Amino acid sequence: MNRTSVNVTVTSKVIGAAIVVPFSLTEGAQTYPPGHPKVGDNPLYRISTYAMVVDGKSEYEVIRFGLQNKGTILKQRICDAGLACGQSARPTWVPGYKPHSFEATGYEGAWRIMDGKAFLIHEGPNTGLYQAGGSLGCIEALNTRWPDFLDELINITGEPWPEIGKHRLINLTLNAASAPMATLVY
Repeated sequence: MNRTSVNVTVTSKVIGAAIVVPFSLTEGAQTYPPGHPKVGDNPLYRISTYAMVVDGKSEYEVIRFGLQNKGTILKQRICDAGLACGQSARPTWVPGYKPHSFEATGYEGAWRIMDGKAFLIHEGPNTGLYQAGGSLGCIEALNTRWPDFLDELINITGEPWPEIGKHRLINLTLNAASAPMATLVY
């Protein structure tokens, strides 16, 4: 059977900004330590967002880089999580995935960019609701656009998400991009 593939490009084009919280899988979201006036609150950093383009037409705003929770809070730091090198991949579907640090829209699942690696394409926070997620460098579709992205993949390929992943119908291109500076805003 001849299947239709879809081209998805994560660009190096900065199109906006979002707020992230430093995060680690073992420590979770970073918080201000005891003795600090903001004890228990999350430090919030502003980072650049990028354009993700589907078949050269539809554009989605995405988080591409994040910050690891290493316990240190600095006024500025370079993002230390994410895929900076240019590369191509054929993602697979990860059913049931939910973001770990904010409320999702109800479309569960993610795309695993490389076999055996933790980098995913998944739903990101809604900046209009001032959501901030703990980002470890996954590609995160912002502002409730995740369902639109998933529906567009089905419309182009004519296949449901598990089949798109099984047959590796996404031709993903990650353009090379320098890790951006993150600025503490709270």
